[in-house]
Amino acid sequence: MSFIKKHLLFFLFLLGLILRLLIIFYDYSWDVNNHMVWAKDFLTRGPQNFYETQSSNVFATLTPNYPPLAVFIFVVMRLINPLIHNIYWWLNLNIPLIPSGLIFFLEKLVFLAALMKVPAILADLGIAFLIFLFAKKIIPKDKKNQIIAISLILFNPAFIFNSALWGQIDSIPIFFVLLSIYFLLYTKRSVISATMFTLALLVKPTAIIFLPVFIIVFINKFGIKKSIINLFITNIIFCLFFLPFTFSPYKTYLNKILAAQSLPYVTNGALNFWVLIAGFRGIKDVAPFLLNIPYRYFGYFIVGLINIFIILCLIKSKKITEDFFMALFIASFAAFLFLTKMHERYSLLPLVFLLVYSFKKTKFTGWFIILSIVSFINHYRNWVVPRIEPVTKILESLPFAYIVSVINVFIFLYLSGSFFLSILSRRRALTTK
Repeated sequence: MSFIKKHLLFFLFLLGLILRLLIIFYDYSWDVNNHMVWAKDFLTRGPQNFYETQSSNVFATLTPNYPPLAVFIFVVMRLINPLIHNIYWWLNLNIPLIPSGLIFFLEKLVFLAALMKVPAILADLGIAFLIFLFAKKIIPKDKKNQIIAISLILFNPAFIFNSALWGQIDSIPIFFVLLSIYFLLYTKRSVISATMFTLALLVKPTAIIFLPVFIIVFINKFGIKKSIINLFITNIIFCLFFLPFTFSPYKTYLNKILAAQSLPYVTNGALNFWVLIAGFRGIKDVAPFLLNIPYRYFGYFIVGLINIFIILCLIKSKKITEDFFMALFIASFAAFLFLTKMHERYSLLPLVFLLVYSFKKTKFTGWFIILSIVSFINHYRNWVVPRIEPVTKILESLPFAYIVSVINVFIFLYLSGSFFLSILSRRRALTTK
């Protein structure tokens, strides 16, 4: 027992990994089928016209719609598959105790699908480690809460379900964004910080929702001149990743990746503001809403206003490092709630930033736990694996969707309102001195 206590961090990470590996073979989504097919097509056809050519097997989308770094990750995992098979085959031939039957399992599609989940599982562990690093910086003497913070990621049902069961890769861009923020706040390595954020964008365009807040804090720390230099460097990196695929990286990113990320509906499973307005009637987000203005542009307007308000608060903030995490939380939660075409899995994006903010403001830990549970419910409701009756029937009901959507909107209004009021009260306190 004393050995476990002495190496508690190691055992927590080991247990978090084991929990994920226990369910990695249980099932996988159509998205994982896409990942496997894209990797195969890259290896057989090459990268030229990759984003313009229909996939050899079509599942949820006709053509690939993930950025180059995600595709490269899938390709690497596809290449590792025969390598594992060959190593095991050699072991089987040379070591009599090695069971022969396992070789047939390694040849099954479910094994390749499990391999495709590994990068996101590693990203989960990476996020937990970064949370630990942030905790050591923010609450260096509070060992107990450092361990609690790690555990809240390692054993978070929403993260486990997303990466290890469903096979989504949302953890990977979150990891890169967190890493970029760590370098931004606690080092002078501006290029590494900017590069890590660029890598997040090259995995999934969901990282864009953090960009306005990130830019403000980046400029605040490094200044305009260094920020422009970093913009130039990261654009070169961005273009280099696209070079095997196309000579028009920005056009491809906008038209073939960003615009093609989701089904064209007001909501794609996210229990958010638009569920309360349109339900799940399959309304396209380009359809007219109020004043004949499409739903999509109302979403842009609401999120744009919120981001402007956040940026103004940050510019005037005297505690910009502390407020940075709450600003990222509000910006990403607002995007999940008010942008159209949102998927349920995007509810993961705000969580880690609320957790880091709660290190000093411990009352927010409870809100993190509530939102994690709500995120897990939203995940499970849209991909009911395993199906558990009568729970599934309740979760799939429209009244339940309305209730959870109201909870999400209420939590956003309460937490964002509390944050903005705290900044306002701080400013008033300074002006009265």
